[in-house]
Amino acid sequence: MPHILVFLLALFLPVSIALADIRSDVRELFTRDMNILDFARVKIEVDRMIDPRIDVETQLAQIDQMVATIRSMLPPNATSWEKVETIRRYTYQAGDWNGSRAFSYDHGDPYGLDVRNKLLSDYIQDRRGNCITMPFLFIILGQRLGLDVTPAMAPLHVFVKFTDDDGVTHNLEATSGAGRTRDQHYRKLLPITDAAVSNGVFLTPLDAEQSVAVIAAVIVEELIAQERYHDAMSVADILIEHYSMFAYIMVKKATAAYHLLRTEFHEKYPTAQDVPEDQRAYLAYLQRVNQGMFDRAESLGWRALQR
Repeated sequence: MPHILVFLLALFLPVSIALADIRSDVRELFTRDMNILDFARVKIEVDRMIDPRIDVETQLAQIDQMVATIRSMLPPNATSWEKVETIRRYTYQAGDWNGSRAFSYDHGDPYGLDVRNKLLSDYIQDRRGNCITMPFLFIILGQRLGLDVTPAMAPLHVFVKFTDDDGVTHNLEATSGAGRTRDQHYRKLLPITDAAVSNGVFLTPLDAEQSVAVIAAVIVEELIAQERYHDAMSVADILIEHYSMFAYIMVKKATAAYHLLRTEFHEKYPTAQDVPEDQRAYLAYLQRVNQGMFDRAESLGWRALQR
């Protein structure tokens, strides 16, 4: 039997991702100049692949307005930490600056299992976020204010790496007021092995290309939710090509292969001997993908998170 691990999947959206363009659209994300990557545009364009009703330029203008408000709250010649503190105030404290509606953690869907809750537009509208939308909004605002901010990963979690004016890098936990958090805090709470740290799977600042892959992971999640398992595997391959240590997406590809094994074989044939001869090569292929992706993730130090 293949190594089976089923992750909870996102709910269906009313809008389906267009098949013809999704792979080319994902590949296009990685053709940009990574030296001047605009996190806001990438995130919103990825969200639009999930929901074509999203107006990219309108959302970018909304982000620009948020940044303008934060700038008006800054002291003259603000230091990097003063900018961080002002983003914190703007985001997590209710006041005139945010219409008296602070942004907060969505305890009803903390992992963003409903893919809609991982869209930036949803977070800005309902002010309830998760470990995708909250760190990426902080990074987007920080980038526009000239801060050195980038995402980093922990199991089923993204947090902010911020480098201050003195060149010291800090963890900021955006789901908890963007407070400073030590690496050891994540290691105490989550299954983070030494191998995962040394291999750059967890706790390591991501470069721009890796960050794009993390932003685009939601597409794989939505394709799985739509039961488009082959398409999910295909997009996962693109993301792994650009982020070779992306263990989370390796596991998602393995999960997509498992669902194909389930629907195409386990639910149709009582035993392996009952599988028609002309389908056994396909069966073997899916078993290799399912087992191989888990093995690859585990070899990098990834371990399943018990929830």
